[in-house]
Amino acid sequence: MKKSTIWILTIVMALTFAGLLYMQFMYMEQMIDMRAQHFREGAKRSLYSLTTALEQNETKKYLEEDMMIIEQSIFDPAPGSVNMSTQEIQPYTLKSNKGNDLSDKITDYQESLKEQYLYQKGLLNEVIINILNQSSNRPITERADSAIVKSYLKTELENNGISIPFEYGIVDRKGHVVFKTEGFDENAPEREIVTQTLFPNDPEVRRHNIRVYFPDLGKMLFSSIKFMIPAFVFTLILLIIFVL
Repeated sequence: MKKSTIWILTIVMALTFAGLLYMQFMYMEQMIDMRAQHFREGAKRSLYSLTTALEQNETKKYLEEDMMIIEQSIFDPAPGSVNMSTQEIQPYTLKSNKGNDLSDKITDYQESLKEQYLYQKGLLNEVIINILNQSSNRPITERADSAIVKSYLKTELENNGISIPFEYGIVDRKGHVVFKTEGFDENAPEREIVTQTLFPNDPEVRRHNIRVYFPDLGKMLFSSIKFMIPAFVFTLILLIIFVL
């Protein structure tokens, strides 16, 4: 075989092995990107569920605190409202022999129900306004209790298939840390942190974000491609041996 032919075959095989190595490398890189994207989507869903749960807990708290007002209004209505007692309802039965009187009493009864409904609706509106006005004025550390946040966050992450360790911090709109767990790293790479707004219905000047840091994210992503490392190494060794 001619020496030139040997060189041509050598170059062609070397390029083939190099192309195979490049394809394996690109495949591993795409797998890491896909795994990272899937992870972030799951983490985002978990954080959204966390913020929804915190809002529901806060609303429940205010409703329980104001429930006494509504209950008192039912048994002791304000001046001008109609108190529907059993004695008032009894005359509306079919005991009356006069059709017109019965019709008038039914009409009065319907009007009294309407007045009572409007009064109770007004009370509920006051409760909702109270929630909107007072909730955002409370310190964020009270609204998002650390123990509750950690418990909810762990549960939601596990529900989305994420079981690696995490740390988190709460920052204001200027990026200043208001609260953080012991292992939270403010200078961690952005690819290891997932951010979500807490209480998104608050006024913009009072909004806070929760930033969840996953220190073992790199290890988890690498574990998804480690089965390809031996094949990559073997191909590289074959390329070196063939060229030599």
